[in-house]
Amino acid sequence: MPADAAAPLTRTSLAEQVRERLREAIVCGELPQGGLITEPVVAARYAVSRAPVREALLALERDGLVTFDARGRARVLELTPRVFEELVAVRVSLEGLAARLAAAGDTADLAAALEENIRRQGDAGTYRDLTRLDVAFHELVVRAARNDRLLAAWLTVRCVLDFWLTAAFRDAEMSVAPRTLAVDSHRRLLRAVASGDPDRAERAAVAHITRWRSYLPAARPAPAAHEAAR
Repeated sequence: MPADAAAPLTRTSLAEQVRERLREAIVCGELPQGGLITEPVVAARYAVSRAPVREALLALERDGLVTFDARGRARVLELTPRVFEELVAVRVSLEGLAARLAAAGDTADLAAALEENIRRQGDAGTYRDLTRLDVAFHELVVRAARNDRLLAAWLTVRCVLDFWLTAAFRDAEMSVAPRTLAVDSHRRLLRAVASGDPDRAERAAVAHITRWRSYLPAARPAPAAHEAAR
């Protein structure tokens, strides 16, 4: 392969690395909600040019974690009650259907994978570990539906789900209540899907998703520009 044909891959790789680092900084709260993300500061921080930073920010916009204001400035998504309700509405539709479809198929392997995931949730040492396992649990169910279009639609909200759950667990400071809620509710969903009853599985998925309203993270004031650019 000619050397110039491989050159763009290097920049794409850099952009993906910056994207992943920024995504984790956003999800973990290192970059405050509503705060500005300035390209020069990010470029200096990660020792890259501004081009991959711009690509990373555009990718994060597609992930739903970054918005651009009227002046073209990137800001971290604010987890407002409206964002939460929109997320719930989409998840109820997609994950309710996914649970229904998964329950209609062969659930033995899925049940074993979900059981192992739940076991690991109980052992999770940090809120970030718990969040990753929580999101992975739901992805297992969605993939078990064996519907590519459904999976593609769900993946568009995966990052925002990760962001919201991380904020919820962090705000609760890993107290017993949300951890117990997650483990117990996931176990009920597991039993419903494994039962092979599509109606029961769908009801359990919807109940699990809507039960999180009691842990809605409070909306936060937008920080000054320099706070998000540190």
